[in-house]
Amino acid sequence: MRRVMYLWLQHWPIDRRRLSRRKDSGAPTEEVPFATVADAAGRRLLAAVNPAAAGSGLAPGMPLADALSFHPALATAAAEPTEDAAALRRLAEWCRRYSPWTAPDGTDGVRVEITGSAHLWGGETALAADLAARLDRRHLASRIAIADTVGAAWAMARFAEGKSLVILPSGDCRAALSPLPVEALRLDPATAQGLRRVGLKRVGDLAAMPRDALTRRFGEMVARRLDQAQGDLPEPLSPLGES
Repeated sequence: MRRVMYLWLQHWPIDRRRLSRRKDSGAPTEEVPFATVADAAGRRLLAAVNPAAAGSGLAPGMPLADALSFHPALATAAAEPTEDAAALRRLAEWCRRYSPWTAPDGTDGVRVEITGSAHLWGGETALAADLAARLDRRHLASRIAIADTVGAAWAMARFAEGKSLVILPSGDCRAALSPLPVEALRLDPATAQGLRRVGLKRVGDLAAMPRDALTRRFGEMVARRLDQAQGDLPEPLSPLGES
């Protein structure tokens, strides 16, 4: 049975910036509300926020002017997406210690195919614990999930409440995904919002629908993401260096 480990770095742009500037005495401390800022359609928006800023009610996507009206002392810096992406790729390369099949995913995740390699670490729990410990020593916030599919591992890492490590037994994807919100299927925000408007809030709500009706009403992508997550449709993981 195929097994995939997904590493989600919740505060990657913030943590990456902190690590790259750890010798800079002028860098803001973790207790100070801090955000990176990016320009979008002529507006300056918060791109990422540290836990102190999030705890104060700030969130990515908020206009900078609004954020400063709430917190005039908010520390800010320009977002560095190119540097963030390069560092994430280096982290994915580093994860080859666990498997040769690794790849960055989006802006804050790493996918690792661990089929056939977990036993070298004493099992999946020991492998994931080793990764978590190494990240923790660098003060990198993370959540890790292992499942039969990329989609299920992605969903559990991001939406399994209160757990920093989730390992689904083989064959358990359907049951584990069912209570999660539809956003756990890697859908774009507009699609997820449309599903919610008609009362489809959980993955299980979609799974209960006939596939042809699901596709007809909401498009091919919704059915594809559901089938990929549940293991009904293959989703290859291309390692670094391949398209």
